[in-house]
Amino acid sequence: MYQLDITLRRGQSLAARDRGGTSDPYVKFKIGGKEVFRSKIIHKNLNPVWEEKACILVDHLREPLYIKVFDYDFGLQDDFMGSAFLDLTQLELNRPTDVTLTLKDPHYPDHDLGIILLSVILTPKEGESRDVTMLMRKSWKRSSKFQTQSLRLSDLHRKSHLWRGIVSITLIEGGDLKAMDSNGLSDPYVKFRLGHQKYKSKIMPKTLNPQWREQFDFHLYEERCGISPGESHQSGRVNGCRRHWKK
Repeated sequence: MYQLDITLRRGQSLAARDRGGTSDPYVKFKIGGKEVFRSKIIHKNLNPVWEEKACILVDHLREPLYIKVFDYDFGLQDDFMGSAFLDLTQLELNRPTDVTLTLKDPHYPDHDLGIILLSVILTPKEGESRDVTMLMRKSWKRSSKFQTQSLRLSDLHRKSHLWRGIVSITLIEGGDLKAMDSNGLSDPYVKFRLGHQKYKSKIMPKTLNPQWREQFDFHLYEERCGISPGESHQSGRVNGCRRHWKK
C-alpha cells in the first residue's frame, strides 16, 4: 500500500473548446478505471491555476495514474481536452517531484493540447524503511523477470494512448444473492474483465443485498474485444448500467 499525494498546480496553453475561443477546464484523476479525484472548474481560462491537493491510497504501482482534462458544458456532454498518464513505478519514494505532462488526443496525436503541471510525492504505507524499499526495487530491476514485466508495462502504457472509446460501467447493487457462509450470509464482490483489463469491486461484508455504487471505465482499442462473463458460483441479481462514449 502506498500514499500518493498530488498537488494539481496549473495548466498552460490548453485547447479552446468554446465558440468564444476559450474553455472551462477541469481535471479528473483515475487509477484502475476508477475516478479518484475531480478538480474544480476554472471558467473561461486556457491557463488555469488550480493549486488543489489530493491524497490517494494506491494498492500497487502497476496501474498508472491517468490525467484527463475536460471542458465543462452546462447541460451538454463535456468536451475532451486531452489526456496523459503518470508511470508510478518511475517515482522515487518519499521524494517530492515536480511533473510536467503533455496532453494528447489519441485521434489527433500531432495536435498541441497544452500541458498540466503537478507536484507529487509517493510514500510507502507498509512501515518499511526507505532504504529497504529502494534496495528491493533495485534488486527487482536486476532480475530478467522484472525487466520482462517492465517491458510489458511499457507496452501497455504506450498502447493506452491508442484507445478510441470508453465503456463506463456503474455497479449499483445486488439482490437475493446466495448465502455461502455458515452464518447464512456472504461477503460478495464483483470482477469485470475486458481484454487484458481487469477490475474488482470492493468487498461488501455479511450481506446478500449489497450496495456498491462503484464506477469502472474500460478503454476500447482498435482490435476487437468484448466483455466476457466469468464463471460464477453465486446466484441472485446484480444491477448496473453501461455507457459507451468515443473521443
